[in-house]
Amino acid sequence: MKIALSIFRDSISTVFDAADQLLVVEKNGDGALKHSTARLNSADGSSRAVQLKEMKIAVLICGAISRQQEAAISAAGIKVHPFVRGPVQEIITAYESGRLHTAAFALPGCRGRRMGAGRGPGRCRRKSA
Repeated sequence: MKIALSIFRDSISTVFDAADQLLVVEKNGDGALKHSTARLNSADGSSRAVQLKEMKIAVLICGAISRQQEAAISAAGIKVHPFVRGPVQEIITAYESGRLHTAAFALPGCRGRRMGAGRGPGRCRRKSA
């Protein structure tokens, strides 16, 4: 299974919609993690969803993400873990150990952190236009 993390330097990018680099993590047959990087070719949510699908990404871990991009990526069959922050290695370890949803990895202002739960409790507050 391939996991993509939107990154800036050695941390999760604060805003996925503005991110242009991914760290792709995949387990080899012996259980070792293989890391590679990829560039996002477009800022458009639908195009990004297609690119992630073509890369055979199963899970995206990212910072803040617009509803439109999250919906497009989820519709492509990719599990999205939004509103995550922290150093990349800590995030990978937390994901593997089932601790990604703890408050330590939540963007400020995100309560509860039921990732991908849609509107309601646990989602980041978003201002209406």
